[in-house]
Amino acid sequence: MKVINVELTVKPGMQSDYEAFIDKLVQGSRGEAGNLSYNHYKQIGSDNEYEIIEHWQDAEAVEFHNNTAHFQAFLAGVGDFLTKDPVIIRMDYDE
Repeated sequence: MKVINVELTVKPGMQSDYEAFIDKLVQGSRGEAGNLSYNHYKQIGSDNEYEIIEHWQDAEAVEFHNNTAHFQAFLAGVGDFLTKDPVIIRMDYDE
């Protein structure tokens, strides 16, 4: 299994627009073959720190995801909402 965590810091005052924007990515990703879990969280005690936690069946599922229209739209537009580049942590998990 592939696990990906993405830390996102949103510009103050843009949280509502960001949450509507990111929901399209979350909903589209959850429907993909090979997706085991795809969730978006707001950090406790922070107004603008978020995290996406993704679980994928295998590398092929991640590759498919990276080429979907909803992920490409996310890449093209997410920078408008962020104060800094996302922090991406990629892990392997073997049960």
